[in-house]
Amino acid sequence: MTAAPTTPAPPSLETDPELTKIVSDALTVVSNPTDLLATLFVVVGSVLASALIVRRIRPRLKHRFAWLTLLDYLATPVLSLTLLSLFGLFGDLFDNPLIDLGGTLIALLCLIRLLGAIVELLFRPTATLRFMLRVVTVLLWIYVVLQIFGTRNPLIGQFFSTQWSVLGFSLTTRHILDGLTAGVVIVIVALWGDKAIGNLLRRNRTLQPNFVLALSRIFSVLMWIAALALIFSISGINLTALAAFSGALGIGLGLGLQRLAASYISGLIVLFEQSVRVGDNIATNNIIGRVTRMTVRYTMIRTRDGVEAIVPNDSLTSNVIVNQSWSDRNLRLVCGVLVRGDTDTHAARALFLEAMKAQDRVLQQPPPHMYVTGVNDKGIQLDGHFWINDPENGQHNVVSDIYDAVLQSFRKNGIALVAQ
Repeated sequence: MTAAPTTPAPPSLETDPELTKIVSDALTVVSNPTDLLATLFVVVGSVLASALIVRRIRPRLKHRFAWLTLLDYLATPVLSLTLLSLFGLFGDLFDNPLIDLGGTLIALLCLIRLLGAIVELLFRPTATLRFMLRVVTVLLWIYVVLQIFGTRNPLIGQFFSTQWSVLGFSLTTRHILDGLTAGVVIVIVALWGDKAIGNLLRRNRTLQPNFVLALSRIFSVLMWIAALALIFSISGINLTALAAFSGALGIGLGLGLQRLAASYISGLIVLFEQSVRVGDNIATNNIIGRVTRMTVRYTMIRTRDGVEAIVPNDSLTSNVIVNQSWSDRNLRLVCGVLVRGDTDTHAARALFLEAMKAQDRVLQQPPPHMYVTGVNDKGIQLDGHFWINDPENGQHNVVSDIYDAVLQSFRKNGIALVAQ
């Protein structure tokens, strides 16, 4: 970023009689040590006393957000202005232009801080944005003061009219400060709007959760595009030129971020199609588990081992998905044993079936089934198929309970297993 200021005429106090009088009166006060010390005592003492009073009051308002916000924004400048006014009642000792000018500037600060307090009370920004907003109110006050004097002093006017070249855009200092000041407020309002729309969509009982997530993301993108366009407009950036720059940048980013863009687009497709929903039990790319969270970019799957797998959404649209919860929440599980070849399979299957039905989490409809799924020289393979409707409570635990019951029942009835 390079500055390219124009060359103005040398500043001269004679060009503004009012500024000349203010400077002349101020120099008179400064040249008199008694008046100067009195002025410093009054101004600094008022500010320090106000800050001390606010510090004593603040702990009592710890749990009252509105009053605490007003205290942080307005208490110190209002008390300082009040004390300066009280000092003025003592007569000519403190009657000097520096105190009058200081009181006027503090009153201006009160007005700007009041606007900041209103924004914070209305939109409840995050801690970081709250700090930025409070800093911006002070910077805005300094900015307004400089603008007021900029109309009277060519040197300050030159500062605001300085031309800067940023990425091919020609901006003035005034435009940059306008954009920075307004940008914080616009970001706060945009965040509030994004949150408000999300809450409104979530309270709508007619929309599916997938639709709520997709629509909230679309509204969020549109809101931030509008916010950025407004900030650029306030900053004096030509949106037409920015479009050309963004097109070139977009081509470069598109080539390098194709997979990321595909994940976002696939996420919207999955959310609108509802082929996968939160709570579904799916299998894809050798990952089997329950969907616990869905975003526009990825889907989170909790496997049977309790591990969270983050799957990019483009994998869900380009690969085969087995959705075990598409028609209902029932999940089929299988557990099996290998018994000796001379085992009474009817008795073994009956005992196995009884052990499955005895578990509280095993559904009776559809009922459990037993099958002979293999016969070889080692023995007979028996597999039990059963259903549960609460896979979020675990799957290995119910299988383990069935195996415990089967082993106890087999031992009591003399049925032996084959070592594999």
